[in-house]
Amino acid sequence: MKEPKEVDGIFQADNPMPEWWKLVWLLTIIFSIFYVIYFHYFSQWGQEVSYQLEVQAHEEKYGKQEKMVVLSEDGSNPFRDKEESIAEGQKNFQTFCAACHKADGTGLVGPNLMDEEWLHGDTDALVFENIMKGITGDRLKTGKGPMPPHENSLGAEKVYQIMAWIAKSNATLKKGQ
Repeated sequence: MKEPKEVDGIFQADNPMPEWWKLVWLLTIIFSIFYVIYFHYFSQWGQEVSYQLEVQAHEEKYGKQEKMVVLSEDGSNPFRDKEESIAEGQKNFQTFCAACHKADGTGLVGPNLMDEEWLHGDTDALVFENIMKGITGDRLKTGKGPMPPHENSLGAEKVYQIMAWIAKSNATLKKGQ
């Protein structure tokens, strides 16, 4: 052992680290080298493999996601006249649209969807665009409130289901362009 020396009132012995401390330090370095090699080359914890496993687990649980539903060639709603879609559309309308259009669609802040007057277009294609993109600014008519866009909140499938329920409840909503 060295003789302690004083620096600024602090005694420093400059003793070497204990051997067990050096051994633990060396073992952690060796372990980390082997761990990095194992992690990147031999495990399934890598980013690409982990992503593929998560996608596979999601598809097993929820099924493979289909492509976005699109209007048919004539511009009509593909869910029109399908009872299951109409029932689902009514539930979605009650959940997302009733606050502005009332539960029966007769209008509150938003316009009446059950009368013969369509303020922003009376075809499936125009109504779909209005729901997805929203109605604000210069497009507002008759003092009704703005409609927010629903392409991110609802998505195409729910919008088509809601439109199927509206079409069943109001025959003036036209198919096609």
